[in-house]
Amino acid sequence: MSKFTGTLKKSAVATLVAAAVISGVSIAGPTVTPAAAAATSSVGGTITTAEVLSRAQNWVDRGIPYSQSAYATDVQGRTYRQDCSGFVSMAWHLNTSLTTWSLPQVSHQLSTYDDLQPGDMLDNIDEHVVLFAGWADSGHTTARIMEEAHTGTNARIDSSYYTKSRLSSGGFKAYRYNHISESTPTPTDAGMTNLAGGDFSGDGKADVIAVEASSGKLFYYPGIGGGSLGARVQVGTGWDTMSELTSGNFTGTGNLDLAAVDSDGVLWIYPGNGNGTFGTRIKAGTGWDSMHDLAGLDLNKDGKSDLVAVDSATGKLYAYPGTGNGQFGARVEIGSGWNAMDQIVSPGDLNKDGKPDLVARDVATGNLYVYPGAGVFKGDDTLGARVQIGSGWSAMTNLVSGDFNGDGVGDVDAVQAKAGSTGTFYSYPGTGAINGMNTLGDRVQIGTGW
Repeated sequence: MSKFTGTLKKSAVATLVAAAVISGVSIAGPTVTPAAAAATSSVGGTITTAEVLSRAQNWVDRGIPYSQSAYATDVQGRTYRQDCSGFVSMAWHLNTSLTTWSLPQVSHQLSTYDDLQPGDMLDNIDEHVVLFAGWADSGHTTARIMEEAHTGTNARIDSSYYTKSRLSSGGFKAYRYNHISESTPTPTDAGMTNLAGGDFSGDGKADVIAVEASSGKLFYYPGIGGGSLGARVQVGTGWDTMSELTSGNFTGTGNLDLAAVDSDGVLWIYPGNGNGTFGTRIKAGTGWDSMHDLAGLDLNKDGKSDLVAVDSATGKLYAYPGTGNGQFGARVEIGSGWNAMDQIVSPGDLNKDGKPDLVARDVATGNLYVYPGAGVFKGDDTLGARVQIGSGWSAMTNLVSGDFNGDGVGDVDAVQAKAGSTGTFYSYPGTGAINGMNTLGDRVQIGTGW
């Protein structure tokens, strides 16, 4: 999964439970109960990191829309301007809504991004400010933020857009509120991150690969049918330096392989052994820290998995044709404007036309879309016109795909979690047709503590 979207998540041990249909919950909108923000601080007084995040989460849960002129209340009834700086002012419990220029007057600049802790802010005084909520990946390459972004959006959490390189090139500086009570960073990475799905064991049931953020250990969760997962097995260490995990038949052996990018931007292919473990890795490229949201799929139906990825600088979507030996050919541009999207995965063939499709979330709206595959490389026509298949997906993270229930149709799994909290793992089964909000069926709970 992507370093460019992911995620304050999960507990150190993921406890999987038997699948159970969650009645009354559909793909159309995962429900979230608004957080009752803690009310322990006084206006302009000392405040804890936990309360800052709780106050911010309250606006996210209430769906407060962006506005430079309107005002909304905090949990105590005090009003703040509904723009980016008003949002941070509200979260810090200031006595008024400051601006991107004046917020640094009540905070102090940090030396590096690595000094950030939840509740700090990232401020470009000329353009925008966001609240830092943690790191979206175990390698600390992408920030998980909370923000009021722009007109037409609501208060939201984003775990994909703000990579360190984007923050640096965008002129964002790190600041800590002067009245934060914690003096040491609050641990933010816990539980499982960087999920990848597919049939790694060759038994016809999709599995999940995930990194335990607290230890950097790589775990294999075998699919056991019906969308459920079995007891996890450790299959690697040192994976806290890796991100952008995705699967595909990259080496041509017939076993499902794993692709990942290290902290230096090197793309590696880990050949699958057919049992949930992996062989000696193959170097497949450099400079991949400039790309985000990698996904593996056979776009041109030549039997070799290709990679798609978004260029962070331009927002263009590129396909890298697989050569079948762990390498990739010259990239082909297949889309533009993709910096607006995150959580890009390929569930396989959603509409049973024999061509793999792509699923992605619109960062601004939280809407989920499917882009039908054409089965050939045709430039911007490689993917067909997108179809909305869900809403309310801003509450979800760590999207992962595969045929988890073994019915021959691709499914989408995702974690629902609030900032700083563990999450619940759900599976959304494919129905076999691209049919708007009925493309995915009612979700099934497959795990807790993620």
